[in-house]
Amino acid sequence: MRESIGAAWLMIIFMTFIVLFSGYLAFSINYSKSFRVKDGIVERIQKHNGIKLYGDSIYSSSGNTLREIDNFLAEISYNARGDCVRFAEAEADTDRYQLAGVNGTAYKVGPARGETYNYCLMKISSSNSPSLAINAAYYKVIVFFSLQIGNISLFSNFHTTGVTQTLYYPKDDLFGYS
Repeated sequence: MRESIGAAWLMIIFMTFIVLFSGYLAFSINYSKSFRVKDGIVERIQKHNGIKLYGDSIYSSSGNTLREIDNFLAEISYNARGDCVRFAEAEADTDRYQLAGVNGTAYKVGPARGETYNYCLMKISSSNSPSLAINAAYYKVIVFFSLQIGNISLFSNFHTTGVTQTLYYPKDDLFGYS
């Protein structure tokens, strides 16, 4: 009888370690994927010196930043969603930024609380004074990820952020020219 109770405890300890290790592995894989997504979005915004919505033609992704980002996200099968307003309020000075939530190539400037998007873009002007001659801004990208094992999403309140370099005279069709 003593050996059977000891074997049961050993099995419980063993299963606990398997669950903890699997959870840690799932979290780290999704976390690294969110960094890959964030870096890809930042790279494409910097490549176009802002967010251009109109490419060379309607069918071409060349020059259309959101279409390039959407193709990139489809390529790596990214589908996490989150609330832009919740994370943006804590991260930026409200006088100097504009916020947009993006789903594929559809976007909404000034999203409402509770609406979910694949990623969020914040355009932050570099100066407090609009009378300065230099027109510069940088973009902050908020990417969401969840603890996901297979198709089961356990928690979805995680995010990563990235910032572009300062872009001078950004070409921005999403927020309007700076």
